[in-house]
Amino acid sequence: MKKLSLLFAGTFAITTFTASAQINQTPVQAGQITAGREKGLATTGTMYIIDKHLPAKVSNSDIVQLLRYNAYADYFEISNPQEQQLKILPKQNGVIVTFSNSGEAYTLVPYVTDEGDQHNGYLNIISSTPKVKIYKRERIYLQPGSVATNSYQSSKAPTYRKAKDEFYVQIGEEEAKYFSGKKDYAKLVPGKSKEILDYIKKNSIDLDEATSLQKLADYTASIL
Repeated sequence: MKKLSLLFAGTFAITTFTASAQINQTPVQAGQITAGREKGLATTGTMYIIDKHLPAKVSNSDIVQLLRYNAYADYFEISNPQEQQLKILPKQNGVIVTFSNSGEAYTLVPYVTDEGDQHNGYLNIISSTPKVKIYKRERIYLQPGSVATNSYQSSKAPTYRKAKDEFYVQIGEEEAKYFSGKKDYAKLVPGKSKEILDYIKKNSIDLDEATSLQKLADYTASIL
């Protein structure tokens, strides 16, 4: 009787395992594929304005370091090949990061966006005079991906994309403020709007071009 009980128990265990295996291997019918069965794709694109670490100097140091700007997270990354490690440059207002080869310079400043939000972040220096400073904001955002929910769809990878450059002007000691055109810029120069607009028209100033913006900053400073 004891041998019979053991034989029954063993047969039951094998039957249970087989049934479980059959359930797990049952193919999913069309229209029943769920997102859980489809993995998301790896993120494409880059978080950096330039992927490569390049020689640069920070204004509070005489040492040339290898840096690159993460425009998604808004910080500078320092590479140390000898120690084989990466560090983040500590944020300090007013400190200027200048790349040796291109001369491109960035500084950490407070600014106000088009939506009125206040930020403290790195801006690319276009023109810097004692009275007027113009900056460019370089930004990268993450475009979300999607996961296929059935066999008729394809998954899309999330992608880092560069946003359109934004421009800011700082008058005196005020916060840098966003401007999108000549009228926006003129409004930010109290009492001098007409002169500014006349200068822009007469000199064919392009508010998306660095050389034109440098001329505009110099003129604005001259009439303040």
